[in-house]
Amino acid sequence: MNAILVGVDGSDAATSAVRWAAKAAAAEHLDLKIVSAYDASTSDYAPGLIIPQDVIDAIRQDASDAVHAAAEVARQVAPGVSVTTSIVDGDAARVLLELGKDAPLIVVGTRHLGSVKGLFLGSVSINVAAHAHGRVAIVAGDGIDDGPVVVGVDGSPVSDAAVAEAFRQASLRNAPLIAVHTWSPLDADALHGYGISREEVERMTGDSVEVLAERLAGYSQDYPDVRVERRVLPDEPAKALLDAAVGAQLIVVGSRGRGGFRGLLLGSTSQKVIHNALCPVMVVRT
Repeated sequence: MNAILVGVDGSDAATSAVRWAAKAAAAEHLDLKIVSAYDASTSDYAPGLIIPQDVIDAIRQDASDAVHAAAEVARQVAPGVSVTTSIVDGDAARVLLELGKDAPLIVVGTRHLGSVKGLFLGSVSINVAAHAHGRVAIVAGDGIDDGPVVVGVDGSPVSDAAVAEAFRQASLRNAPLIAVHTWSPLDADALHGYGISREEVERMTGDSVEVLAERLAGYSQDYPDVRVERRVLPDEPAKALLDAAVGAQLIVVGSRGRGGFRGLLLGSTSQKVIHNALCPVMVVRT
């Protein structure tokens, strides 16, 4: 499927996701597919309950209204993008994962809050980000169109995949790139408290700056148009990324994609960033 897939549920968060997805589709020269999932099944707590057909019809109509309204928004934002819509009966996360198996990007919205109406909050966005095969963008807000792209770098294959995508996104968006590397989860004050001198902290920071420059050199050659700012410091990784992302348009993080309990596939840093970021976050698979 050569289309970005975005899930909607009629909420303001989903509308933000549609706007972001439409802009991304225009930038990447892709189509856009908008889907709304509605679940008319009963829970295990009431297996004998029969939902009246008129209620099911009303739920389905709400889903239909949501995708049509979202399509209007997408066409206004990116009139040159081909937009298709679909409504599917089923669990929201499962529907998106199934339809998005071959999609270049899945986009979901989140408000960081639970609600009765919001299908694409908390658990759904985390489930999709944790289990999708490709890229996933979690949109908590529109972001700032002329802001930088922010990426975390730790030298692992996971961060290498994120860095490659971050350079590509920065180039597509004509945006600067902030590369963040933390060489200790403790900040400078905490390190001083453990007896590490200010000079030693500065030396280790300088060493890490050189290592980071070497890791980014190849990507900079591939994307000479991208201006890179390097931030190297001792700090908790998620905090450093979120601090760097004030005023950003996108944060890019990696995901190992290993098996495990639901939501644990992302790693603690990715989850903290997703839960607290005020701009869209893109999760990239190795």
